Amino acid sequence: MKKNLLVSFVSLFCLAAGTNLFAQFSADKYYTIVCKPDFNTFMTDDGTGGLLLGPETLGTLWVFEPTGNQDCYYIKNVHTGNYVQACPDLEIPVEMGTTPVEYFIKGDASGNQAGENFYRMTSTNRSPHDFSNGTIGLNRSGDNTRVQGFNSVVNANQWSVWRILEVPKVQTDVLSSPFTGSEVGAGTYYFYNVESGKWLQNNNKSNPELTTPYWTTRAELGDWGLDINLIAQEDGGYQIDPGFGGTNTLNRRSLYLDTNQEPFSWRFIPKDVDGVSNTYTIESTYARLGADVNGYLRGADLGATTWQLVTLDERLQYVLQNATSANPIDVSFLVANPDLANNNARPAWTVTRDGGEETWNDVPRYNRIFWSKNFNSIDVSQTMLNVPNGIYQVTFSLLYSPTAVVNINAAGYNDYKANGEATVFLVGYANDETVKARSVYSEEGSSSIAGVHQKQIGDYFFPGHPDQVNGSMGAGYYKTEPIMVTVADGTLTLGIRSLEGCPTTAWIGFSGVTLYYLGQASAEENTVTISEAPYATYVAPCDVDFGGTEVSAYAAQTRNTYVHLEPVTAVPAGTAVVVMADAAGTYAVNSTTDAVLGTENDLVAATDDVTADGTLFVLAKKNDVVGFYKVQAGTTIPKGKGYLVISGAGVKPFYGFDSDDATSIDEALRVKSEESNEGFIFNLAGQRIQKMQKGINIANGKKIVR
Repeated sequence: MKKNLLVSFVSLFCLAAGTNLFAQFSADKYYTIVCKPDFNTFMTDDGTGGLLLGPETLGTLWVFEPTGNQDCYYIKNVHTGNYVQACPDLEIPVEMGTTPVEYFIKGDASGNQAGENFYRMTSTNRSPHDFSNGTIGLNRSGDNTRVQGFNSVVNANQWSVWRILEVPKVQTDVLSSPFTGSEVGAGTYYFYNVESGKWLQNNNKSNPELTTPYWTTRAELGDWGLDINLIAQEDGGYQIDPGFGGTNTLNRRSLYLDTNQEPFSWRFIPKDVDGVSNTYTIESTYARLGADVNGYLRGADLGATTWQLVTLDERLQYVLQNATSANPIDVSFLVANPDLANNNARPAWTVTRDGGEETWNDVPRYNRIFWSKNFNSIDVSQTMLNVPNGIYQVTFSLLYSPTAVVNINAAGYNDYKANGEATVFLVGYANDETVKARSVYSEEGSSSIAGVHQKQIGDYFFPGHPDQVNGSMGAGYYKTEPIMVTVADGTLTLGIRSLEGCPTTAWIGFSGVTLYYLGQASAEENTVTISEAPYATYVAPCDVDFGGTEVSAYAAQTRNTYVHLEPVTAVPAGTAVVVMADAAGTYAVNSTTDAVLGTENDLVAATDDVTADGTLFVLAKKNDVVGFYKVQAGTTIPKGKGYLVISGAGVKPFYGFDSDDATSIDEALRVKSEESNEGFIFNLAGQRIQKMQKGINIANGKKIVR
């Protein structure tokens, strides 16, 4: 009877405290609990008896078990199975134990700590526990190592406010991998996470859940991955040497790569996965390598904990067998330190500079840049990289400013708008191919964004400080157009360099490269597919020669009312052209080197899927009329196609073909007319018409103006 009365009293007390809109936890979900002033400080249990604070580890996942009372839960640690014990008095450490203890969890919906996912917590055996004045609740200790009891609401105490977030578990019914993997043993491997399809590497992205982003030297999942050395230990485990500074070991708690901890063992525990060979879970005493649903590496088991050890040879074989121009594969792992991560001990970038100064800047932590100013000339490079022969696509994160960025001004902006790339004296290069850096004035921010672009010039905002350049590059700005390079001797040189005429006032920022492999540069793989139109747009995967083939190629040149097709033979890699053949089909074309288009070309190559903005035109056939049609805004133009950009007053929804020298469409119609269409009349779009119309008509292969 007393027990029932007590339960009823607690229920009424919790209800009287008010229904909490935020405290809605499920017993079948995992959560993290962090202190509001520092989102890198996790509540954790390592089984030693106390409720501790520290980096994310195995013990930082929690379950909230409803007690049946409003907003009341038992707080259970997933790793140890222990419960948070009763909230103690002032500055007394909180203990962990096997007995469930009921906690009232109040959403912090008032005061200057208000906000969704923020809570205060205290055990219901305390009086008061409704977070009125005098309530003692869970609080971060002064040395930031443990949880204690303390006055929770005095001066809206932020050290007693906790952010509780669900961490969704990765749920994959069927696993697969393109790799065989290797049995664990001493040697060098790439660590492949099977659930995510990502590789273990250093951090190069900002984690939005953290108030302070991770340094570039924290382990993370990414697209290219690090070559990691395993060193056998006497206990049967392995030291994980990521090739960074410090003691050459992966930190067993916070997962940093440049730790000063003494080397220790990680255990590789075989895991039986249907259809996937040589799989392991990897764990230390304190952490298990795994990822959440967003692909962030965590020190806890959230489902993505299946790993394979892949050798360089196996990885290269996969690349060689699967990469094509339609399926490029990221091979940035062939570049030492492609994102300039600090403390990476791999031999990497060589700086050759005449005068001036340089800085390696990593203020935003997840992104690092090299910058230099006041030089007479500069070259930053990696030479003679060993790579498979074939076609590569290279993109640089590279910015050029004619002055120090703190001094950019309206005159510089106007010069860039008037003269474009002619104002840029810096290029990225891959072997003999080059691409201009992006001008600081090329990214016109529409509003000020702290740490990205905050200097206003006219109606736009630009980076006005090196730290803002860093933040801007970390956000994806200032990437060059990709360049295509064909490797025939197994070596690749990458770098950036100033051009002759570069002013000594110039300032440059460089944040690394991405390298993709597009397959072998063979004639068999260089094919052109043409529909019944019989036209198509084509983006050359390497330098291509159409001479002696069944396909004709044309540069597309926009005029006021039509598109002129200019015949071309040699087409450089990455260039979009219009192609035509006598019949629909797939045709082989020839690879070449040092191709030069030799004429003006307005056709733009879609190096990735492009979202139309209302100014884009694509080649199409509608109602038997072939030409360039305007694409509705929001439509996706697929990668590998060519398109025109036409804007301004008087833009038409359709542009047909024309030629001044009886080639292209005129020549095609002349041939058709002589073969089977004698006496037929066509308009400039190639559409057969019944009688002459006002304008230019084509009859018997000749132009007739009415």
